[in-house]
Amino acid sequence: MKGRTHLTIGLGIGAVASVSQAPEMIPIVIGASAVASLAPDLDGNNLLNKHVTKTAKQIKKGGQFVGGALMVLSLASYLNFLPFLNDEWFTQQNNLLFLGLGAIIIALSMKSQETLKNILMSVLSLILLYYAFTEELWWLFMFAVYIGAAGWLPHRGLTHTIWAVAYWAYMSYLLQGSTEADNLAIISTMAYLSHILGDMMTKKGVKFLYPLANKVFKIRL
Repeated sequence: MKGRTHLTIGLGIGAVASVSQAPEMIPIVIGASAVASLAPDLDGNNLLNKHVTKTAKQIKKGGQFVGGALMVLSLASYLNFLPFLNDEWFTQQNNLLFLGLGAIIIALSMKSQETLKNILMSVLSLILLYYAFTEELWWLFMFAVYIGAAGWLPHRGLTHTIWAVAYWAYMSYLLQGSTEADNLAIISTMAYLSHILGDMMTKKGVKFLYPLANKVFKIRL
């Protein structure tokens, strides 16, 4: 099932559930439902991580040029080939920093685009983990773990299982406690489950009990 179809279903669930919500909670409910309906496909490329995928593509295309330019600039400054450079910026410490950064960018650009995307998602995850830990936002901590790990998993693997549903349900329960939106845990979990049920309607189906069982679950219409 296509991502836009999953999103439409998720938005529908959020919109229906918003009827009984306080006005200030409606954006939270609809937003949580929309994200939940797309989240299982973070094990690949979808609407949630499309900007990260585009960034990975740009690094893949121009990373060697940018990284090489940084390294050349750093070495030129260190060897005083470019005396007009501002000494306040091009200190010895910063030269080493630019040199290392250039080397990292070149190394990243040599990876596949999918691997680059997963690395960027993991970096984003670490940033969110730090913020969530310092602010004691445990729902965000769990979400950060999810987005950091999902990309490294096989498509329609663990993110499409009952265990992922349980994980998302508890995370949504913590989010409900933070926002005080009525029944947010149930709404968000239903939106997540709607994605899996939608994929069960396709030919490939879903291994809902993986890794305990490799049985493929399909819904025949």
